[in-house]
Amino acid sequence: MPFVTMASVKNKLDGSVRKLAYDFLQKLQTDDTTAGLHIEPMERARDRRARTGRVNQQWRAVLFKMDGVQDGHYVYMGTYPHDEAIRIARTTTLRINPALGVPEFEQHPDVPDTKELVAEWTVAEVASGEGGDRPEGAEPTPGTGTGTTVPGPKVTVPGTEAPVDDWVNPLPGSWTVEHLVAEAGLSEQLAARALAATTTAGLNALIDKAPEAQGLVLLDLAHGKELQAILDELGLGPVPPEKATVGEDEQLIEAFEKSAGGFVFVGDNPQELKDALESMSIDRWRVFLHPDQRKYVERQTSGPFRLSGGAGTGKTVVLLHRARHLARKDPDARIVLTTFTRALADALTRQLRLLDPEVPLVGLGEAGVTVLGIDQVAAKVVHQASEAERAEAVRAVIGPGTNALSERPRGGEDARAFQQAVSLVDPDVSEDLTHHAFLEQEYVSVVLAHRVVDERGYLRASRRGRGTALNRKARKELWPVFAQYRRAHQLEDKASYAEVAAIAGVILEQRAESGGRLAADHVLVDEGQDLHAGHWMLLRGLVAPGPDDLFIAEDSHQRIYGQKTPLSRYGINIVGRARRLRLNYRTTAENLAYAVGMLSGQEYTDLEDEAEDTSEYRSARSGPKPTLVRADSLDEEITAAAGHLKRWIDVDRVDPEAIGVMVRSEQAEKAVTRGLRDAGALDGSADGGGRKRSVSVMTMHKAKGMEFERAVVMGAGASEVPAGWMMEGLPDAERRDMQMQERSLLYVAATRARDELVVTWTGEASEFLVG
Repeated sequence: MPFVTMASVKNKLDGSVRKLAYDFLQKLQTDDTTAGLHIEPMERARDRRARTGRVNQQWRAVLFKMDGVQDGHYVYMGTYPHDEAIRIARTTTLRINPALGVPEFEQHPDVPDTKELVAEWTVAEVASGEGGDRPEGAEPTPGTGTGTTVPGPKVTVPGTEAPVDDWVNPLPGSWTVEHLVAEAGLSEQLAARALAATTTAGLNALIDKAPEAQGLVLLDLAHGKELQAILDELGLGPVPPEKATVGEDEQLIEAFEKSAGGFVFVGDNPQELKDALESMSIDRWRVFLHPDQRKYVERQTSGPFRLSGGAGTGKTVVLLHRARHLARKDPDARIVLTTFTRALADALTRQLRLLDPEVPLVGLGEAGVTVLGIDQVAAKVVHQASEAERAEAVRAVIGPGTNALSERPRGGEDARAFQQAVSLVDPDVSEDLTHHAFLEQEYVSVVLAHRVVDERGYLRASRRGRGTALNRKARKELWPVFAQYRRAHQLEDKASYAEVAAIAGVILEQRAESGGRLAADHVLVDEGQDLHAGHWMLLRGLVAPGPDDLFIAEDSHQRIYGQKTPLSRYGINIVGRARRLRLNYRTTAENLAYAVGMLSGQEYTDLEDEAEDTSEYRSARSGPKPTLVRADSLDEEITAAAGHLKRWIDVDRVDPEAIGVMVRSEQAEKAVTRGLRDAGALDGSADGGGRKRSVSVMTMHKAKGMEFERAVVMGAGASEVPAGWMMEGLPDAERRDMQMQERSLLYVAATRARDELVVTWTGEASEFLVG
């Protein structure tokens, strides 16, 4: 029974062709001599192992057959139209890169005696960043800079491309072609073109087309990193002398079985084959982990560990694979995977089921993986506690009196509760100190964080990290406001989500002190930057301190809720156990540069108050520059957005469900949805089941944790971002913090786009926009 290795190449297939390819590969795994497969050697092939196989009359699979392997071993490169498959199989070689020690494909011209690589672009096009992935003779789609033209209606779309910063190639002077080939593992042609690149777009285009390992090395060299540090980080290095004497096929097979990025060994397992094939068109992260991601998936830590990184660097992917890894490693382990909202937790559940349907999804405290929003975890802990545990925890957090904790404030109720408390108490302080947003933050970050139950405790509590200073008199005036807020809650047996989290943390802490069993063996946290003090007390209480206890993913640039708080305050010490992901796998270099530009001039700090640097964020993918559209009215803005949506759906044949439209508010969401629907820009053709596939329209907040092939960010005007109504009346420090959250919100929205980004606004552009 032949074995199969899948290559991670750009071979996007629609559903019908993917099913045909899967059927072909299943037959290949069973018996490669099956009639109808037509596994045929290639005439005049660059690589003696190259083969094609018949998928149907129009499509053929490109394969490489390893020699000297009992039962056979095939490397599947992809499925292509008949003539293209023949050309690819004839002109491609599979080899071990001697300097990097990884298997890779190398493409040559269709003339065996020439040394020059086949060029999809001219050297001038590569250097300038023009051209794209398109068949010979095809013209690029207007306004995109890349992509293949598809017959369909012509759609006029307005907009200008975002400007690109001047760039000076750092490679010449430090490197030569010879050194790049011998030491960095680049092909001669790639090395020469890299040295000749004159724009960031030109270099990005080269990196995008290079074999993966070569592209990653070149990307880091261009960012000034030392070669040895790059190789160490990516787990690359020259082929050891003892391996050099082994036959290349044996080297390749060994490398396939260890590969995490460019290849995945599926053996004769039909399910793994299906997962790998689907991932090549849909969710590559399910199968093709990159080296810097894999090391954090499998890493054993001696205590709490923090993994930071910009949007699209794969933090959530690491968490999902780590959850599966821990569950496989110990089937009795109780693993909690949690994040800021229930919606994000639901997305994690779907992704974990996609990754591995065999991973047991269980309730809190059971063996397997529990996936819940952090406030759901708190509610579960409180619900599962005994009456005595709850009563004692309520006294410790809220003070004397009873509270059944039976209700939670709904939208806006908490703000109104603080406003009513201020009205009843009438504290003698400046008006900005009675703003409900300031009071909520003070209550969570100081009162709940220090378990303050009386005025004396509030006067003594540390306010480190709070931007607005309060003297003793102001604290004495504000304490009755907090006390009144609590009394009102107690009368209604109501508790805020923050209070429930703090109470749950005390329940777990007291249980641990009495020798009781905690709820988890491992806790994995996504979107850590948005959690508050009560959440961290809860998380510390879920699992006993020790190896692999807490694994936290965060990005300070995506903090769109709450305030930062040092983890060490809650017994979560990560000194020496913090690392950062810098390579963006989702967003093109052009989109990433534009989005990161929104953060320029601001200082962001992580959960331990260390400065975060965006200068090292980079992407190995290239694409068109973001399109910027200014409109004179909302109707005009909707018309412009509709033009782009229609082009993507009708001309470029993008699945509508792979397109996202993001707006600032729920009111705007309703208006934009109605306008785009009236313009006929939301829906594509019906799928096989008769269901209309539709574009997603959502607020920027709801887009957190999502990604789209193409995206439109609407309402990026000065009157909408930052939202002035949110900052009116706040103290200066809190207003600055809110402005940073608004800036981060726009950054979050812009980084949802994988391939193409359009930004629109009415009137004056937001001060956060670049260009």
